[in-house]
Amino acid sequence: MRELLGANNTLPAAVTAAAPLVQPTTISASTAVAFIPDVPVIADTSNAAGMRQHVIQRGDTLFRIATLYGVTVEALAQVNGLGNTDSIFAGQTLLIPVNSLAIQATAISLDVPALGITEAVSSAMPTPSATPYPLPTGFPGEPTYPVTINGVPLSQVLVMNEMVEAQVRLIYGAGLVVGRNPRAFSKLGDSTIENPHFLARFDQSAYNLGDYDWLQYTVDYYKGSFGRQGVAVRRGLHSWAVFDPMWAIDSACLGSETILSCEIRLHNPSLLFIKLGSNDVGVPDSFRQSIERLVNSCIEAGIIPILSTKADRHEGSNINNEIVREIAAHYHLPLLDFDLLAGTLPGRGLAPDGVHLSTFFAHDWRSPQAFQRGYGLYNLTALMLIDAVRRTVSG
Repeated sequence: MRELLGANNTLPAAVTAAAPLVQPTTISASTAVAFIPDVPVIADTSNAAGMRQHVIQRGDTLFRIATLYGVTVEALAQVNGLGNTDSIFAGQTLLIPVNSLAIQATAISLDVPALGITEAVSSAMPTPSATPYPLPTGFPGEPTYPVTINGVPLSQVLVMNEMVEAQVRLIYGAGLVVGRNPRAFSKLGDSTIENPHFLARFDQSAYNLGDYDWLQYTVDYYKGSFGRQGVAVRRGLHSWAVFDPMWAIDSACLGSETILSCEIRLHNPSLLFIKLGSNDVGVPDSFRQSIERLVNSCIEAGIIPILSTKADRHEGSNINNEIVREIAAHYHLPLLDFDLLAGTLPGRGLAPDGVHLSTFFAHDWRSPQAFQRGYGLYNLTALMLIDAVRRTVSG
């Protein structure tokens, strides 16, 4: 799948090595850990105290800035009088301690010819001596991916370019450091991805992948996650409700937890498949803020967010899909752009209610009907994107 998954190194973000899930009240656009492809603005001249200056860009964190200059977060916070190390904002100027050291020789240098810059990412983070989640010893060869599905280029449906690949690998690596399970993924969304219609059959035996049987390795790899609905899939879920503890009503959730933090604690996934937007009607600004907050929460926790567009136009337009596309591109995240495929299906692949997808109980992809039913195409392409992410981090 090299047409979809690039092999060149690209500029990734520095991700906190051992930070727990950031609580919703501490995340903002200015403090979130995420890769924003902006070159840091660094003043080469020193101030009166002999310190360099750094102008904070959107997506910067103290960890990233400290790593860039080879100083500790504590020293950076002390020099700038930051009592709360999360209280930084875009446009703010920070002083860099005068005795800052060069980045350690153990750092990993990633050259980015296209951007003309080199980012040094500190490798001085604790490395577990062994993972509690054993990985398989075998690895299948590259499959022959179709060029199109229903006439739509696969590269437009499964968005996994070189910069996405670099971001995915970085998040995955940070997740391994904090103990994420590389063989588990979770789902977060509304009733359109609840059991039994979305992916659940892959944890059973009653399906046939047909010409896509090369996906079986990924089905086996994430066994137990496909049929798990988890606590983060809720009927009527709005994007803002992800951060409201009132929605975490499962008995397994603690009183202060959200559905996101509860699901992470219970299942410890390395990937999170996100499908939202059908219930966010008439609030595009709120939807954008909530999805960005969700994406940042995942990255901060060392979990790869996989975003998806939807088939419906429940908000009266296609604005929510456009927002999801923009956020996926901005943060360089995997995207299943199912909206494009929905246009090739009868009735956009929707059930009579205009929101849920048309069912495909057979789960047999040898049948032409699989490519004319909403869940037939959605399950197949979701599995293909999960496979693409797995190949990226495994390769």
